[in-house]
Amino acid sequence: MATFGKKKAGAEQAPRFGKRPAATSSAGVFGTPAHPKGDLSPEARAFLEAERSMRGQAAPAALSSIPMPSYASPQSGQPQGKPAGKPVFGRRIVARIIDELLVLIPVGLVFLPSLSSAIGTLSTADAGSPEEARANLELLKFGLVCFLAQALYGCLMESSGMQATLGKLIFGAVVTDPNGQKPALGAVIMRNTLGRFIVNLVPFCGGYAVGLFRADRRCVHDLIGNTMVRARAPYAEPSYSQVFA
Repeated sequence: MATFGKKKAGAEQAPRFGKRPAATSSAGVFGTPAHPKGDLSPEARAFLEAERSMRGQAAPAALSSIPMPSYASPQSGQPQGKPAGKPVFGRRIVARIIDELLVLIPVGLVFLPSLSSAIGTLSTADAGSPEEARANLELLKFGLVCFLAQALYGCLMESSGMQATLGKLIFGAVVTDPNGQKPALGAVIMRNTLGRFIVNLVPFCGGYAVGLFRADRRCVHDLIGNTMVRARAPYAEPSYSQVFA
């Protein structure tokens, strides 16, 4: 007779809820291989290892192959600017004449009384007299003011987004670096100060004539400032197929 709360010694134990019998195999459950690792042949074991390594690398490789948009800012070594074409020479010479007049005329109007007096004194004063020295000083002052005004005008205009003075804008030319990009501020300042001073010292406009014998059309002040004058290239608007290619 069975005692309450006890089971017979020879009775088979029934499976309880949430558990499985000890003899039940776990092969194939939740990715567990059907055979123990020790029962696999070396070829099968190598195949399984290769499959696992390929599955582990498949997701990162797939993500890296997806093209993602770039929001990075332009590099500091590649500044953006006006699109530029081939180097020019003739139009820049005409543009320079226009720029000279744009600065010379207003400065000349300011200095007109002193210039008239200095020119009159030079025509009548004795050589080496104090009057001649004062007249030469007035002319030197006028030339210095013109040079500084030209330098300031060129630096402001060529370092701006236009990359050109008014004369160059009229004739479709821009100032760039040797790579066709917008020049740095230091290059523009060097071009319009030391470069202009030296190029004007060369007799018979030889500092400008150097550009005729160079393929890049760079004059002396371009070489000093490491700049170029190029034709302004038209903007190329991207087409629908290029944007959504």
